Amino acid sequence: MRQPVHRMQGEFHPGVFKAVVVLAALYVLAAWGFAGRGITDMMLAVVSGFFLLSVGLVALLWQTRRRNPRTDLGDRVGQLDSFGNWACRDVETSTGPVRGSTATIETLLPIAAVAVGMVALAIVVHFAGRP
Repeated sequence: MRQPVHRMQGEFHPGVFKAVVVLAALYVLAAWGFAGRGITDMMLAVVSGFFLLSVGLVALLWQTRRRNPRTDLGDRVGQLDSFGNWACRDVETSTGPVRGSTATIETLLPIAAVAVGMVALAIVVHFAGRP
C-alpha cells in the first residue's frame, strides 16, 4: 500500500523561485557577452535553449499544480502571505527549521554571485575588446 507523501509545512515563498529564475536568466544573458565566431555561438544557443526548456517545463508543472491542488498531498488552497510575513516565519528545510529570511539569502546568494560575476566579466570583455 502506498504511503501518503507529506509536504513540508513551511514552504518557500513563490517570490524566491521567481528570483532564482530571473538571476539564472541574467546569467545566461550575460554569457552571450562572450559570443564570438565559430562554435561558441552554437554552444551558447544550445545552452540557452536548454535553460528555456527547463524553466518552461517547471513553470508549466507549477501552474498545473497551482490550478489543481491536491489536498491529499498537503497542498494549500487559499491566498499566500506577503513576502515580509513569510520571511519572519520558520521554513522547514532538510537540515531543520530556518528563518525565512535566512533561507532566502542562502538560496539566492550562490546564483546571484555567479550572475553578477558573469555580468561583470561580460562588461570587462566588451570594453577590453577581443584579441
